[in-house]
Amino acid sequence: MRSGSSGLPISADLLLDTSAAVALVHDQNPAHERLLQLTHGRVIGLAGHASVEMYSVLTRMPGAARVSPGRAQEIIARSFPASAPLSPTSAEAAIATFADAGIAGGSVYDGLVGLAARDAAVPLLTCDRRAMGTYAALRVEVLLA
Repeated sequence: MRSGSSGLPISADLLLDTSAAVALVHDQNPAHERLLQLTHGRVIGLAGHASVEMYSVLTRMPGAARVSPGRAQEIIARSFPASAPLSPTSAEAAIATFADAGIAGGSVYDGLVGLAARDAAVPLLTCDRRAMGTYAALRVEVLLA
C-alpha cells in the first residue's frame, strides 16, 4: 500500500476518470474490451469526484442501461474498491493551481480528477483525449486507453 501526497494510504495501483469507468462497466461501450485488458489484475479506483460523476451517469443512462440509485452505488463500490478523494489541501489550492496552469472553463472538472490522481501518486486511466492537455498541464501520469 502506498501513500499519496495527502499522507493517506492508497491501495489502488490505477485510478480511472469517468470516461474510463463508464467504458469499463458498460459492455456496449466500444472501449469496453480494451479497458478490461488494461485493468485486469489491477487494484483500481476512481479519482476524486469521478465517483460522483459515475453515479450520475449510471442513474441517467438511456433505456435499459439506466440503473437505480442503489444499484449504481453497488456497481461503484464493487467495481472501484480503491478510490482516492481529492485531498483537502489540493481542494483549497485548486483555483490557484488551475490559474497557474492556464486551466479554465469546464476543464477544471477534469483538473479536479487529475489533482486527485496526482495527490495519490497513482497513474490515471482515461478514454478522454480532450482531457489530456489538462492532465499534462497538471503533470498527472496518464494512460490513454
